[in-house]
Amino acid sequence: MGWMKFLAVVPLVKEAFNAGLEIIDDIRSDPTRKIDALKKVSAESKQKHEEAMRKLKEGQEESEAAFRRREEAANERIRIQKEENDKVVNAKTEKIRINEEQHDVEMKKMNDEHSKKVLAMRSESKEARDKAEMEHRMKVDKMENEHKNEKREAEVELKKIKEEGQLKITQAEEEKDAVSKERNKELNLFIEASKELHEINQQQIREISKRNNEFRLENVKLKKEQLAVENKKKLEENHKIYENLMNVLTIENSRNIIKKFEVITTHVTPVYTSLKCIKDVCLPQHNEEPTIIPGELDEDFRSIRSAKNCFDYSQRMFRQYLINTNLTDRRLYDTCSVSLKTFRKVENSKKKSETDNRHVKFDEC
Repeated sequence: MGWMKFLAVVPLVKEAFNAGLEIIDDIRSDPTRKIDALKKVSAESKQKHEEAMRKLKEGQEESEAAFRRREEAANERIRIQKEENDKVVNAKTEKIRINEEQHDVEMKKMNDEHSKKVLAMRSESKEARDKAEMEHRMKVDKMENEHKNEKREAEVELKKIKEEGQLKITQAEEEKDAVSKERNKELNLFIEASKELHEINQQQIREISKRNNEFRLENVKLKKEQLAVENKKKLEENHKIYENLMNVLTIENSRNIIKKFEVITTHVTPVYTSLKCIKDVCLPQHNEEPTIIPGELDEDFRSIRSAKNCFDYSQRMFRQYLINTNLTDRRLYDTCSVSLKTFRKVENSKKKSETDNRHVKFDEC
């Protein structure tokens, strides 16, 4: 049947799917593009499978309708032939029956006439009566023989009619059987083609699922790698931000240290000034004898004691500040420590004996 040309779509479905996979294989770098391409191939595969099944079913339905028409035509020919056979056989049988009845009537008529003739010849001689009986018997035998021959010929003809009619019916039934066999053959081909299409579709679904999982795993791996690169970049950026922040905090802390250190130095200047005044009084120029007026240097000594106390307090606060902060530049710390030692050394070298034991209160600072 013409529908069998649609069987060619079965390998085409497979070839189109394989061509789609080859295109995907050429996409090597981007799993997302592969997944999108695979979705497209999957949709096209489903569409082609449905289209192929639709064409097969439409062709099979057309073929089935054609076979039904052929079978119906064969059944109609068989029916007509049987009716024709019955009509001819019945007509011939009826003719034989009528001939049989006519023969019986003629035989009865002859016998009746012969009986009357025999009655009429009662007065005649025996020879005459025997002759008449013999003539009658010969006529009867002749008619019987003719009737038997006609009947035999009619029965032979009837048998021939029946055989010819049955032969025509047999031929029509054989044609019908041939149609049924052809119909079953094409139905089996349709079933096999449908099974093959279904199996191809299932194989394609499994292949798509397999590749989809592979591409998703590849995509997850790629995203992990990208995320690792991004995290590393963010860590580097955060490290730079941290370093910049630490630099800013260190600079700010250094400024605070310098400010606090400057507070300490402010207590050194009064000491230096007072010591210079004491030196000028105690060590006059030109080797003159010093003239010290009682109480003249008291203010200077008080200033020295006050500055010293303030210096000690500021120094303790400064050291405590250094202990509490971990942002101090080591070079600045060392410089400040050396300076403090120098101040302490200078102070100790210039220290003089005081005449009184009065103490300056802490709040003098």
